[in-house]
Amino acid sequence: MAGTLRRRHGEAQRNPFARLISGQHVQSMKKDCKEQRITFVIGSMSLGGAETQMALLATELVRRGWDVTLFSFEDGPVRASFESGGVRVVLGGYDSSAGGKLRKLALLVRGQLRLIGLLHRDRPHVLHAFLPLSNLLGAMAGKLARVPVIVTSRRALGLHQDRHPWWPWFDRFANACSNIVTVNSAAVGEDTVARDNIAREKLALIYNGLQFSVPGDIVEVRQRLRQELSLSDTEIALVSVANLIPYKGHAELIEAFAALRAEGANVTLFLVGEDRGIGAALAAKADALGVGAAIRFLGRRSDVKTLLYAMDIGVMASHEEGFSNALLEKLAAGLPVVATSVGGNPEALDGMPDCILVESKNPASLFSGLKQAVQEVCNSAQRRGLRSRIVIDRYSVDAAVSRHESIYRLGYGGERSEGH
Repeated sequence: MAGTLRRRHGEAQRNPFARLISGQHVQSMKKDCKEQRITFVIGSMSLGGAETQMALLATELVRRGWDVTLFSFEDGPVRASFESGGVRVVLGGYDSSAGGKLRKLALLVRGQLRLIGLLHRDRPHVLHAFLPLSNLLGAMAGKLARVPVIVTSRRALGLHQDRHPWWPWFDRFANACSNIVTVNSAAVGEDTVARDNIAREKLALIYNGLQFSVPGDIVEVRQRLRQELSLSDTEIALVSVANLIPYKGHAELIEAFAALRAEGANVTLFLVGEDRGIGAALAAKADALGVGAAIRFLGRRSDVKTLLYAMDIGVMASHEEGFSNALLEKLAAGLPVVATSVGGNPEALDGMPDCILVESKNPASLFSGLKQAVQEVCNSAQRRGLRSRIVIDRYSVDAAVSRHESIYRLGYGGERSEGH
């Protein structure tokens, strides 16, 4: 991919902040900067990739001595992850289930006023917002409260702009209010430049960071889990970890899986993720294709990272992605992955043995990739440890947090304060 945002793993990031990424420079800045107060802003604390990533970042910053507050317009299940890590949580009082658009708008305005009041009282040095609506509201509140450093994040391709014609203006306004805009893949960065006409120098490429752990004796864990799931030794388990949302591509995956079964493959498909309204339709589609009994809908699970060790092949059929935590988790568990060539998926799979990219929204292409993965499953199992080591080396929480610290300090450390 062209542009200054692209980098190969093992090289310094090719963006204006690359010189600040080294651990030595981060340590030297810690000595010079006594004020470490930051407020994160997000729309809700539902269980999703952005929320999980923010929780890892915020709690690690607390451990490193930062005074961290999270403002969330709406409550949710991830709240416990923040509070257990020492993050102060403030709620805006929004309720997405409230009836009527005017009622929701009133609650959103009330939440915005609470955010502005919080910023005036706390006087944080940094405000960091995640996701489109939070970027807009957070950047606006930060400007009104005169927060020295405003950081917003683009974590997916800007397809929301295609669905809602007013969003390009909202995103550009948020960009204008921001000192720095972080992107979690080169693909997202290039898309942001193209859509928003933003200067590349304002973008900072920071890949997601994950906490990786091995659940004891992997062989023993795998055998126990497969017994619990009633999987035989010869059965090949495919797994997709994604909430049941149309753009995650479950419909195409079920079609490709049905074609795979029709050719006699001894495969079972596990769908892990919260039903966001399409579960019944997907189950009906599976039954109509004659594969309902071979697909397990596991719903939302708290043990996904462990569950992956029982699986043989990971699948990601999304129509769009920024940089997927679920994809990294599959690789960390050593799985070969078949993924659509969208967003940051090609970057994540760069150099990964036995991983296959396929076309999005194309059941035939997905079937072809799955068929190849099934045929090579025995050989790829031997390279499970290699895939795990590669992804753990590339995407640690420590590296991601250090990169965030560098841009936070860059904003108010004197090198680039943009008027503050």
